[in-house]
Amino acid sequence: MNGTTRKHLRRKLPVHLFVNNKLYQLIDFSLGGAGANYEDENPPEPGKQIKVTLIFPYNKKNVGWEVTADVVRVDKEKKFIAFKFIEDDDFKAFSLAFYDEMRKKGMM
Repeated sequence: MNGTTRKHLRRKLPVHLFVNNKLYQLIDFSLGGAGANYEDENPPEPGKQIKVTLIFPYNKKNVGWEVTADVVRVDKEKKFIAFKFIEDDDFKAFSLAFYDEMRKKGMM
């Protein structure tokens, strides 16, 4: 564990997170990253940069984004993993629009 903390507010939102086509159980989501539980025997190692796929319920459909993320923490005992998203202006703009929709629906 390296002590990295996220600077963005963490929220519980109906987002699905996939790594290598495997669904991870999302714990929290923020503009800067996500925390999840996993069932893999060999999760990505901390310090590794990987592609994650996020599926958002947005505008009455499911919208998918593939983003690059740094693996910042893996707790093999608790089967917890934390990701930091690599800054991407288009993804950030979409995330803000998604937050706005979730607010309007009373989900945050």
